[in-house]
Amino acid sequence: MSEPDMPRDEAAMLRDMLAIADRLAASEDALMAGQYAHLRARVAALVELRSFADGAEAA
Repeated sequence: MSEPDMPRDEAAMLRDMLAIADRLAASEDALMAGQYAHLRARVAALVELRSFADGAEAA
């Protein structure tokens, strides 16, 4: 099975996305700063939602 076909752990994928969003938000691109901050906030919200879902599954 090739890399794109392999299922990935959602939590790991979200952590990777958050790390990328953090790097983008830290960039000095004035034109994209607002978009990067928004992206970072959206990914952080997904991480938070996922943590609630994981807690509900464990209960």
